[in-house]
Amino acid sequence: MSPEAADAQAPSLVAESSTSSSHFLSADDNAQNGNLEKIRDILFGAQVRDHDRRFSALEQNLVKEAAALRAELTKRFDALEAFMQQEVAVLSGRLQHEQQVRGEALQHLVRDLTTLGAVVERKATDLAQQTSHSEHTLRQEILDHVTALKETIRSTQDQLSDSLNRSVADLRYTKTDRTALAELLTELSQKLQQGSPTS
Repeated sequence: MSPEAADAQAPSLVAESSTSSSHFLSADDNAQNGNLEKIRDILFGAQVRDHDRRFSALEQNLVKEAAALRAELTKRFDALEAFMQQEVAVLSGRLQHEQQVRGEALQHLVRDLTTLGAVVERKATDLAQQTSHSEHTLRQEILDHVTALKETIRSTQDQLSDSLNRSVADLRYTKTDRTALAELLTELSQKLQQGSPTS
């Protein structure tokens, strides 16, 4: 074998030797660990088992308490949900009742307003008709009064005119009689004057 081949095989031999030694060491370690576990079990086994038992009991208690708490919470949540549903149902019923009452009140109000509007419209129509009739009657009465007043004025004017005409005629007649009387008296005076010397 050449020196180069020997040098190449040397590391592999070293690795094999180290691997085999590590196997021996790991076996020893495992044996030592087992012994330590036995010693630890002898020394602390009772305490560890007691702690395990306590932890197991504590865990069981925690699980029971958690289950009981979960059941209690579920019960309370169910009761709260039922209470809320009952309250919602009550409030919904009240709301529906109030809506119904308000709707009926609104319908009554609309009906009353409609009736009132019809009454007001009828009253306005009646008032307009009465006003129109009263106005027509008043106009007719005024026209009748004016016509009667015109007739009275015309009749009075005619009477006054006739009376004035009669007065003028009487004055003319009286004046004529006085003139004739004066002429007669003048003629008589002249005759008397003419007849007085012969006598």
